[in-house]
Amino acid sequence: MTSLYAQTKFQELSLTKALELAKSEKKLVFIDCYTSWCGPCKIMAKEVLPQKEVGDFLNELFVCVKYDMEEGEGPELAKKYKVDAYPTFLLLNADGDLINSIVGMTPMGGEFIYKVKLALGEISTVKMDSMYAVGNRMTRFVLSYLKALEATKQYDKAKVVTTDLMKNLSDSQKSYATYWFLYENPKISPVGSENINYLLRHVDNFRKGVGVEPVNAKLTSMFENQLEDMIRGRNKTIDIADVEVVEKNLKACNLPGKDYLYDYVALLKGMFSYDADVAFAAFMKIFPTMKEEKLNYLYFRPITFLKGKWDDQQKKKLIDLSLKLSPEVKNVVLQDGLKYFAKEIKKF
Repeated sequence: MTSLYAQTKFQELSLTKALELAKSEKKLVFIDCYTSWCGPCKIMAKEVLPQKEVGDFLNELFVCVKYDMEEGEGPELAKKYKVDAYPTFLLLNADGDLINSIVGMTPMGGEFIYKVKLALGEISTVKMDSMYAVGNRMTRFVLSYLKALEATKQYDKAKVVTTDLMKNLSDSQKSYATYWFLYENPKISPVGSENINYLLRHVDNFRKGVGVEPVNAKLTSMFENQLEDMIRGRNKTIDIADVEVVEKNLKACNLPGKDYLYDYVALLKGMFSYDADVAFAAFMKIFPTMKEEKLNYLYFRPITFLKGKWDDQQKKKLIDLSLKLSPEVKNVVLQDGLKYFAKEIKKF
């Protein structure tokens, strides 16, 4: 069955059937990898992929399909093609081999087409490297060069070119939609970089220049990743002062409907101050309804971090929650892990 998704024709096919159709039509396969909770995915689906120029381009070259990476064959595809950020767009040949991938939201249809062409190898960065090296700094060229570097994942080079570009922009220009893709990509503008610090200091200017929805989506994703990395202990030097800095920035950005981020903050403050009461209150707000893929890497560390601090009543409720969640998750390893962990909590 084929459904018309605005101008881009996404077909309701398994990947096996999509590959068979691509082979018969002498096309490639385009896969939109999304999740139900991904804000940028929804923007792409609503505002970019429906554009006529995008649809005309994709429909001519590809059999287009889209899969929720948490449902059906999505998890298997995510594992096979190493999809770990959303949205991701996979370009496959008719044998199912990955040609290239495009990661992240692209706000303009023309830019997205450009990225697909780059990913297919239709545009080379070699000539652009030479032109930049001999001093070409025309804005249009530099922007094209940066988009080419981004699409070909040459992020270190893109950081250098971005730094040079930003030095020559006025404060008002830095918040133009034209340059938003540089702030949006964490590989080019990671947390702590001058670009992100500038964004945090001038959020309202970006909301006016770029739009409230994309800016809020970027900020939400950034704070979510920061706080979740802290909860899972990715950086062992993090302390409560670092959490308070994130909290200050979060409050300054004023993101509506994102209360769960403040629950993350409360949990971390409880952890790093070794206050089991504060941590427990936040924990019980966060985890009973958390999605399975996040539960897998966020659930256990807060409990073990405060080992020896929980009182008997808290331990009982943590055990009850672990046993309640176990049969609700699909992953057998996680099911067993929660049951085993419930037994261990008794010793905490």
